[in-house]
Amino acid sequence: MYPTVLSIGYNPYYKNTQRSIEIHILANFAKDFYGATLSLVILGFIRPEYDYVSKDALVEDIREDIRVAQRSLAREAYVGWKGDGWLKGEEEQEAWERRKGEQVGQKDSVGMCQME
Repeated sequence: MYPTVLSIGYNPYYKNTQRSIEIHILANFAKDFYGATLSLVILGFIRPEYDYVSKDALVEDIREDIRVAQRSLAREAYVGWKGDGWLKGEEEQEAWERRKGEQVGQKDSVGMCQME
C-alpha cells in the first residue's frame, strides 16, 4: 500500500473535456508499470479542482496537496489501513467471490466500490 494523491475531474488547466483520475503515487519504483491495474482506497478529500493561471501555480498546489496528504496519512486513524488484509491481498479470492454482484462504477470487473 502506497500513499497517493489524486485528482478526479476535468483538469481545467489542460482544458480536458473528459473527466479522469490522475494518480500521483508518493513512492519511487525501479521499473515503469504504466498501464497496470491499481486498486485505490480513497481516505480523504483535500481540495476542489481549480483552473490555474500557470503551470507553476498548479505544481505548487500539488506539492502542498502532497504535504497535506503526508501529514494526514501519518495520523493514527489512517495508519490502521496499512494492515488491512483485503488491501494486502490476503483475502483477495474470497473477497472477490463475496462481492461479485456488488460492483459499482465501471463494468467488466474494473471498478469496485467498497462501503462497509
